[in-house]
Amino acid sequence: MIYLDTAATSPMRKEAIDAYVEAATIAFGNTQSLHDAGSIAAEYLLSCKQLWAKLLNGRAEGIYFTANASEGNQLTIRSLLRGRPIEYRDIVTTKLEHASVLTALHELEKEGYRIHYIPVDKYGVIDLPLFKKSVKHNTALVIMQLVNSEMGAIQPVVSCATHAKQFGVPIHCDMVQGVGKIPVDVRALNVTSVVCSAHKIGGPKGVGIVYLDPSVHWESVYEGTTHQSGFRAGTVDIPAIVAATIAAKYAFTEQDGAYQQASHLQDFILANLPESVHLVGNPATKSPFIQGLILPHVEGQWLMLECNRHQIAISTGTACKIGYGEAISALSAIGLERDMASRFIRVSFNHKTTVEEINAFLHVVQNSLRDNKTKATP
Repeated sequence: MIYLDTAATSPMRKEAIDAYVEAATIAFGNTQSLHDAGSIAAEYLLSCKQLWAKLLNGRAEGIYFTANASEGNQLTIRSLLRGRPIEYRDIVTTKLEHASVLTALHELEKEGYRIHYIPVDKYGVIDLPLFKKSVKHNTALVIMQLVNSEMGAIQPVVSCATHAKQFGVPIHCDMVQGVGKIPVDVRALNVTSVVCSAHKIGGPKGVGIVYLDPSVHWESVYEGTTHQSGFRAGTVDIPAIVAATIAAKYAFTEQDGAYQQASHLQDFILANLPESVHLVGNPATKSPFIQGLILPHVEGQWLMLECNRHQIAISTGTACKIGYGEAISALSAIGLERDMASRFIRVSFNHKTTVEEINAFLHVVQNSLRDNKTKATP
């Protein structure tokens, strides 16, 4: 199969699989246990925290591991809010956030928080002047993703964070679609917290990585939690964390080459895309790893199934959102009508995607659109 859905998940790297097996054999203990098996597991955990801190340019004591990035988003948001003054009830964000964030915001709104969704332009980039007007000294939290998962729009996180920090407001950043693809230095971005996902970069599913600035006050979501300094309850999965860390090490090493390859593939798509198919987003400023496309006269789901028939995997939007309407909501935020959103497809690549694979995809698109139009003509 030609796999063009790496924004949803990526195959595990062999190095990550090997690392998992080794860690499962050697570091099987509970990190909370005081015997040697527990100490070995704790040493593995510390090494992984140190490497993640180095990769993100943060501090090891700010690294936490969760069951997935969705849980990481929700725990981090609530932990930061619990650390803020109780009278601060305003949250500033956009409607382009991941489903896990939007779900948390929906719950928080029911709990009395006021959610301010800042508009974005036709390319999916936030209205920065309006954002700056919306963030005040009594804002509880800013939530701003780095790379949008539908169209690859990159938000001006540095500008948003710099403004928020002037008022002492923490800013949380979902970096799932940025890690291993574009620079994700937490100090350069000036963010308070970030979330990454192992399975997007060749690691195992079931591992989210959180960085939470140790200098910022936060409180445990669940009282009585002892693991990971109270951030998350439950025995730490050392083998999965080790595999995730090894995958990250390779992804960061390959990042520059992967970006050049993705840019080349994006240029190839733009040069060979049928005129009736439109790219969503600004190719000059967005992530080249994600290509959102609007079809002329067929639904995205139909073309996805047609591609699958030819053993090519694509998507009709973020896998976490399909069937729940948020994909259409995100596209609506950039001004697309619901009918256009239903004709949306997404292709996404990693460092191994080739021009030949993209060409095969475009060939199916061209033939499918032509055949479908012919059938529709009386």
